[in-house]
Amino acid sequence: MAICDNVSVLGTLLGISSAFFFAVNSIITRRGVLRVSSNYIAVGSIFTGTFFFLLLLALTGNLFSFAQIPWKALLFWILSGIIHFALGRTWAYRSIQFIGSNRSNVVTSLNPMVTIVLALLILHEEVNELMSLGILFSLAGPLVMLLKEKTLTGPNSLSGGIQGKDVNRFTVYKGFFYGAGAAVFWGSSAIFIKLAMKEGGGSPIAGSFLAYLAASVVVAPSIIMNPKNRREFFSEKTDSMMLAITCGLTSGLAQLLRYVALGYTSAIIVSLLNRTVPIWVLILSFMFMRRYESFSRWVLIGNGLLVIGTLLVVIS
Repeated sequence: MAICDNVSVLGTLLGISSAFFFAVNSIITRRGVLRVSSNYIAVGSIFTGTFFFLLLLALTGNLFSFAQIPWKALLFWILSGIIHFALGRTWAYRSIQFIGSNRSNVVTSLNPMVTIVLALLILHEEVNELMSLGILFSLAGPLVMLLKEKTLTGPNSLSGGIQGKDVNRFTVYKGFFYGAGAAVFWGSSAIFIKLAMKEGGGSPIAGSFLAYLAASVVVAPSIIMNPKNRREFFSEKTDSMMLAITCGLTSGLAQLLRYVALGYTSAIIVSLLNRTVPIWVLILSFMFMRRYESFSRWVLIGNGLLVIGTLLVVIS
């Protein structure tokens, strides 16, 4: 019994650590997009994630395990990477650049709701009353914030304020649009991950490497072919590149900790702990990015409704 308890505690700690590093990633991204474009941070972090999981494959002795993965599973991993990283991450980081981490996180964290809807349509799973209530709470979070959040009246997002914090109504709409898009991409990628595992897709680490590699191939032309992006990518100072690399490492570490946590405790516990990311984002934003983030009551209420809603969904 003591051993089981210790294993469960370890799984819980790993789950909390995963949520914490996802929040750290959001804060580092916010810091990064104050210096460079969201595309720079997204592409740099995707390349970093590819090398991170390649190193993990080498360390675990699974570097040549891809031959054992069925072609259908390979296809699903590739699709999940393109959707989750090349599209979802790029849109999420753009949302953070427009409206900051605290606001953006309320919208992007709706991705479990997208997964549920797609699971109902594609995997024919069922929804109960508690889950329906959770979905309503979750949707109410960003809706309340969108309708009530105070904005500037100037012609652009920097009119009299800080980029991503003091914004006009149009910038809020753009930030919510990209955040909602990221939620759709992230939520739909989870379906492809589930399908990949169902088809015998190997270890999550191998799958993550394939996903990152596919995303890297897709985003690379945006650097090579676009003169503006190429100039920014190769002319920025080392500090900016280090932010992008750190962003990729924290995201990769958060994903790795979540995979390991699933080996020590139930998926329900890990999912519950992962839903604490908005709380960690608020705490870390207050500690390190207070000047650049909004802490209005509507942002706090929106985050609260989101947390309650997602917890209800997971518990159901």
